[in-house]
Amino acid sequence: METVTLTRGSHRVLTGSPWIYRTELEPVSIAPGAVVRVTTREGRMVGTGFYNPHSMIAVRLLARGELVPDVAALVQQRVREAWAWRTPLFRDREAWRVIYAEADGLPGLVVDRYGPLLVMEVTSLGMASYRDVVVETLKDCLHPEGIYEHGDLPVRLREGLPRENRVLWGQLLSPLEIREHGVRLLVDVAGGQKTGHFLDQYENRRRVVDFAPEGIHVFDAFCHTGAFGLILAHRRHARVTGIDINAEAIRQAEANAALNHLGERTTFVVENAFDWLRRASDQGDQYDVGILDPPAFTKSKESLAQALKGYKEINLRALKLIRPGGYLVTSSCSYHVSESDFIQVVHSAAHDAHRFVRIVEIRGQGPDHPILPALPESRYLKCLIIAVGK
Repeated sequence: METVTLTRGSHRVLTGSPWIYRTELEPVSIAPGAVVRVTTREGRMVGTGFYNPHSMIAVRLLARGELVPDVAALVQQRVREAWAWRTPLFRDREAWRVIYAEADGLPGLVVDRYGPLLVMEVTSLGMASYRDVVVETLKDCLHPEGIYEHGDLPVRLREGLPRENRVLWGQLLSPLEIREHGVRLLVDVAGGQKTGHFLDQYENRRRVVDFAPEGIHVFDAFCHTGAFGLILAHRRHARVTGIDINAEAIRQAEANAALNHLGERTTFVVENAFDWLRRASDQGDQYDVGILDPPAFTKSKESLAQALKGYKEINLRALKLIRPGGYLVTSSCSYHVSESDFIQVVHSAAHDAHRFVRIVEIRGQGPDHPILPALPESRYLKCLIIAVGK
C-alpha cells in the first residue's frame, strides 16, 4: 500500500472529515483508484482511503487511524451494517436509502431500494473496484429481483468513470410501483431524475399533511412526479396544481394521479416554475398551502450569491400566493446554502412581500440519509414549514 502525506497546517481530516483535497497533499505519483495509507509529515497514521488525483477530493477515507488489510472484507462489512441498522426502522416502507456514501463509511456509494429493485450510484473510482463485492452483499442481505446502476452522472467523468446506466444483476423493473403514505407512485428508475424518486423528502411529505386542513387549494412548484401534492390530494382532499419544466415528469405525475383516482383534484402544468410563480403572483392568485421543492441552485461556493437570489425570488413570489393563515413548505437541497442562509432568504423574501411569517418547523432529510457531524456537506436538505400571516 502506497502512502500519501498531508502538507503542514490544519486539515479537516484531522478533526473527523473523511475528505482530503488535492491541495492538502504533498506531490505524489500514484495510480488513480488506488487504496492508500494517509500520514502526516511527522509520520502519524491518519487512515486508509481511496486515492484519485483527478478529483478535487483526492482521498476519501475508508478507515481512520489504521491500515485496512482487506478492503473487500471491510466494504462487505459496511454494506451489512448499513442494511442492518435501517431494516428495523424502515421495515414498513417499500422505498428507502440503504447506503448513503460517507455517512455509512462507503465513500462514493449510494444504494436506494424500490421494493424488489435496488438502484446503485457509484461516484468514486476507488469504490468502483469493489462494485461486485457490493452487489453480492446486497443480494445476500436484501434478496432483490434486480440491481440497476444509475451511472449517467457528470461527476463520474471527473473520477475517470464512464457515464452509463446498466443492469448489474437480475432484471430491470422500470417503471415500478411503490406506495407512500397511502398513495401509489410509479417510479421510473431508468428514465427519471436521481435514482427515480426523492426519498429524502419522505418524512416531510407526511408531515405537511398534519398542517393541512380538508379541502384546501395547493400549488406544488418543481413538483417532479407529483408526490407532495398527490399525498395532500389523497389525505386532505386538496385541489392541487403541480408545475414542473420537465414534460416527462409531468406525464408521470398525471399517470400517478390517474393511478390513485385523483385526476379530478389535480392539474399538472409543463412550465418553468419561476415563470409560473411570477405570473400567478402578479395575477393575485391565492392558495392555502404552497410547496417549493426546487433542484439545487448551486453546486459550488462560487455561484452561491446567484443561487440565493434565485431562492429569494421563488420564496417571495410563493409568499404572495399564500392566503393569511396558510403555509409555505420551502426546501433547498444545495449543501452550499446553509440553514442560516436559507432562513435569511425567507426573512428577506417575506419583508419584500410585506408578509408576516413564522417558521413553525425546521426539517431536513430523513433518517435513512444520516448526517456526519464532521462533514457538513452530508446535511444538504433544508425544509422549512412556514405559517403565513398578513
